[in-house]
Amino acid sequence: MAQQRISAWRLAAFASIAFPSAGLILPLAIFLPPYYTKTLGLGLAEVGLVFMLVRTFDIVTDPLMGLVGDRLPSPWGRRRHWLVLALPFLLVGVHMAFMPSGSPSVFYLGGWLAVLYVGATMKTISHQAWAAELSPDYDERSRIAGFNSFAGFAGSLLILVPLAILEYRGTPPAGHEALTFFGITVMVFAPLCVLAAVTLVGERPTAPAPRLRLLEGLAAVLRNPHMRRLLLADAMASMPGAVMAGLFIFYQAELIGTARFNSLALIAFFVGHIVGVPAWVRLSYRLGKHRAFAVDSLCFCLTTAAFFFPGEGDVALFIATMFATGFAHSGLQFLIRAMAADVVDYDNLETGGLRTGLYFALLSITAKIGGALAIGVTYPLLDAVGFDARGGNGEDTLLAFRMIYLTVPVLAMVLAYFAIRGFGLGQREQAELRARIAARDAAL
Repeated sequence: MAQQRISAWRLAAFASIAFPSAGLILPLAIFLPPYYTKTLGLGLAEVGLVFMLVRTFDIVTDPLMGLVGDRLPSPWGRRRHWLVLALPFLLVGVHMAFMPSGSPSVFYLGGWLAVLYVGATMKTISHQAWAAELSPDYDERSRIAGFNSFAGFAGSLLILVPLAILEYRGTPPAGHEALTFFGITVMVFAPLCVLAAVTLVGERPTAPAPRLRLLEGLAAVLRNPHMRRLLLADAMASMPGAVMAGLFIFYQAELIGTARFNSLALIAFFVGHIVGVPAWVRLSYRLGKHRAFAVDSLCFCLTTAAFFFPGEGDVALFIATMFATGFAHSGLQFLIRAMAADVVDYDNLETGGLRTGLYFALLSITAKIGGALAIGVTYPLLDAVGFDARGGNGEDTLLAFRMIYLTVPVLAMVLAYFAIRGFGLGQREQAELRARIAARDAAL
């Protein structure tokens, strides 16, 4: 990291955008599906289908946002104004989806989830593309991605503490109370954090995006061999966390036998993340990002397999397993996004311009496909084996549940490992790309 090092306080302001995302990601992955099924009475298969369809809708909105973000700058630059414009969609969608009144239908859930996801798409793609453009340095990109990841996990940890205290005292909040708490957190902190980032952190001058039509641009991205590997790895690496999150409450209630330690177990998971992020950043300095990801994939498979062992009353073992899994899971997403910043350099050299937004839009799609598959596959599987979300399941059904909880994440990460294993863009190759880009720009 000999060049382009960003001060820690500016990087913290930039990464703060990820902090309130905890109030969005946790409910969507863990609390909202069970709330609409177990509390509001919608069917498992119906809710699973709604989540899958809404996430699949982003296949259209994500590349459009990436293309528009690349092509329509403002006096602020290419990214900051889109973060501000995302807020109305995000805040209204959160309010309506997290705090429904009466007996909402699947159409209500699907409609407001779509609004929410439009705002989340605008925010996520703009923030990640901006992160990739902050520095041209190989290791600094790992540091930037690590800061973003750390901020998100820290937000998750802090938002869970009051819930854990209430649960430990034997007065856990009802589903609607927890979702209201999450929703208010997003609605208060998201505007403040966006304001801090857009006012305290500038954008580097960048080359304009090449003027390609959407389908032409997508085809050009998919011809990039490094990006094809990243897309497959990202889709697979996005599945395990979403599978485990979507089944977490059921695992606690049915296999551990208590919901008293839900938030404490999640805190252990995110403490593992906070400890793990710096470790994976340092390993990426030492081995390179793609090799660090491969090591992380194997570690995650091992820690996930440990979920076979906790049984009824094994709270300590379950919490320890959550910590270990959080540590292993912490590097998967941010290492891929740090690698994607390097892949954009390859595209820059090939096309003569920067299409960072479009590249990160495709990564956003693969992450959402992984999340959609997680709910859209596992919930119908649970329905097929006769799992009842209200409880009272027999031993055979619980064994089937446990095997779904374990095998789907492990199989996905094995595929991610093989996808990234042949990735050919390390530190030396990226430095050569940057040198060639600099020479080209100097000759213009």
